[in-house]
Amino acid sequence: MISEEKIETHEILGGLEEAGLSKYESSAYYNLLGKGMVAATEIAYCSNLPRTKIYSILKKLEKKKLVLINYQKPLLCRAVSPKEAFNDMINKYENKFNGLKKTIYNLQQINDEGLKNKGIEEKKYFVLNQFSTTNKIIDLIKKTKNSIDAMINSWGNKLLTSSKDELVKSIIDGAKIRVIFDTDCKSVEKSIPNSIEKKFAKITTNIFVFDNYNILILDNSGTKSALIQSNEIFLSTIMNQFEALWNVSEKITLEQDNKIKFISNN
Repeated sequence: MISEEKIETHEILGGLEEAGLSKYESSAYYNLLGKGMVAATEIAYCSNLPRTKIYSILKKLEKKKLVLINYQKPLLCRAVSPKEAFNDMINKYENKFNGLKKTIYNLQQINDEGLKNKGIEEKKYFVLNQFSTTNKIIDLIKKTKNSIDAMINSWGNKLLTSSKDELVKSIIDGAKIRVIFDTDCKSVEKSIPNSIEKKFAKITTNIFVFDNYNILILDNSGTKSALIQSNEIFLSTIMNQFEALWNVSEKITLEQDNKIKFISNN
């Protein structure tokens, strides 16, 4: 098993290589730290570097202002303080990073202005396959803190049923769950926790809304879904539709419940 110290050393050496040092240079500089003035041959030994190459490696480090060399016999050297050695490099990267941020900002402004003139607002969404949809619903239920609202047909009912354990835990944790089932969902009472608020209406499209932010829309074939993160007009439209359907579905709910209970008893 690799020790944490070795993992940390590997990460530091990798970071030095990303900063522009070669593998040999990184190893030599790392092993110079905290030693003060030492002989070049000692650094070659500590770094497990070829003795025939250590002098050229140290000279390259000196050129990069990472090492100070005392040209005597034996040749001695010491590492320059990392904070001092990499200060210029950090400033250089920061300037590049800030320049890149400014460029991206200007590009975004051009993009937004162009879309605005055409009356278009750009938004992101993710398309999921059937397997990913099932996993995503379970994941979203687990992460739900306040509410789940759904309008589902028989396909959505199957997905909800497969997440029964997560639904129960979410309810225990205090989430409010309301579901409007399609009138063709005959086995709802047996497959869904009783504490979920249930109503019935004619549903054609499966839509789930988690915590009034994450919206999952399923296609009718059940092979794909779209995950949209929104708290703006799209969410408002869906929730208005849900509330309107919820408010007019109460009478149907009671009739459907009685019908299901009658069928179950007979």
